[in-house]
Amino acid sequence: MKLVIAERDDKEREAIRWLVSAYSLPIERVYTAATVEEMMAVLERETPELLYVELDMIPYERWPQATAHVRLFCQRVIAVTAEATFARAKQAIDWQCIDLLVKPLEPARLKQALRAAASRSPGRPGLPTGLDAHHDDYRSLFCDFPSAASAHVWLVQAEQPALSQEVIRFLTDYPFRGRARVLPLTEMAVCLLFDLPGDGKEEAWKLLRDWEEDHHEPLAVVAMPPDGRRTVRAQYQAARRLLETTFFIGYRQVIAPASECEQWRELDPFLTPEEQRQWIEMLERFDHEAVKRWLQREFSHWAPPFPSPEMVRTRLTSILAQIRRFMKTYRLDRGGTEREYMRIFQEILYHPVLYRIVQELILFLYRLFHEAKQAAEDARVDPVERGLRYMEAHFRDPSLTLERVAAAAGRSPAYFSHLLSKKRGVTFRQWLTNRRLEEAKRLLRQTDLSIKEIAEQTGFRTAHYLTRVFKAELNETPTAYRDEQRLKPSSPR
Repeated sequence: MKLVIAERDDKEREAIRWLVSAYSLPIERVYTAATVEEMMAVLERETPELLYVELDMIPYERWPQATAHVRLFCQRVIAVTAEATFARAKQAIDWQCIDLLVKPLEPARLKQALRAAASRSPGRPGLPTGLDAHHDDYRSLFCDFPSAASAHVWLVQAEQPALSQEVIRFLTDYPFRGRARVLPLTEMAVCLLFDLPGDGKEEAWKLLRDWEEDHHEPLAVVAMPPDGRRTVRAQYQAARRLLETTFFIGYRQVIAPASECEQWRELDPFLTPEEQRQWIEMLERFDHEAVKRWLQREFSHWAPPFPSPEMVRTRLTSILAQIRRFMKTYRLDRGGTEREYMRIFQEILYHPVLYRIVQELILFLYRLFHEAKQAAEDARVDPVERGLRYMEAHFRDPSLTLERVAAAAGRSPAYFSHLLSKKRGVTFRQWLTNRRLEEAKRLLRQTDLSIKEIAEQTGFRTAHYLTRVFKAELNETPTAYRDEQRLKPSSPR
């Protein structure tokens, strides 16, 4: 077995090489790479059975090319990262990694991952068993071969990933009109069709009907007709983008090229302060209908150009953060309710269709309201969380006092202050100042409001008072902070 270690740190590379030799694994040859370019060159030259790769070393703009090389030239991947984030986890999932390790590495954990990788059944690197004859067809998906541009390119995917192999079997046996190549990928299949008349949509609908004769789960087909201006690779990349629109329109669809779907439109993924207040009030009132109307208005009836599905998922997690605070207020962040919350979180991250995520979220909120009412009746409400929710909703009011917050929490001012310091490690005044400053910093970064207007919107009585507090806490003026932030380069999306 061949192993490629793609890692930026010299000492890390040598340590992993030494561990591989010390563990007596069935690895005969080890190659190393310090850059993504070196990694791709070694993969192409050696076609190793196993790749150990530091995901952080791959720049955003090189990710598609690195993905193509990994899928084409390597069977098994162990990924490692220093950033335990959703983005890294999604990258590991996209590559179907055997494991995702988080630095600093534990030798025993690495040993376990290497053993699991070494025990996998061997096959042709980068290609599913039995598809050697289609090697050049696979290459056409990742390299620009103008001679192959006369084919129809279809992407076929089931809504349920578990059915991927069943879809591949169905397509392999399907009586396509004329010559066809079926190229299985991780969770979908590419069909290259060479003799179809017209745009191929009628044939694609026939395929969907034939599938549904024996299957209940829906399919989606992206049907890209030949385009003399585009190679198969360009058609495939455009089809991948179109396939993502199933998040909004659902499956059981034949999706044709559409210029309005080629670019995502902008969407602020985070709730505005006004939206946060709306959610706090709806949750506090146990307002089933208001919650349902808000979610349906926000996430139903989408029309192209669509926003990025990842931005929509992030927006849903922003709502989930408000729900989490509500759960803590009523001490529901445990047991079965906590498990249900985590299930909804997973649905938001991974479910392929938006309207089903929203349905699940609405049903969860209905159950949560019922449990919260019961908790309120049982007098199990956390006074600190209730007070914090009140403070979050009213911190922009310059007349907000400890007495008002304590009354909302159902405790005396002295006792609430004691509980807040004990549980959160801050005084009422410290929390209020910090929250107002955070909001002031956000407005300085994202708006052109004057310092006076920002002071009015964040609970500071005057621009002078905002400046004084800003300098005391951050050692600079609001104007200097704004100028400094605007000089920073924007992060790539």
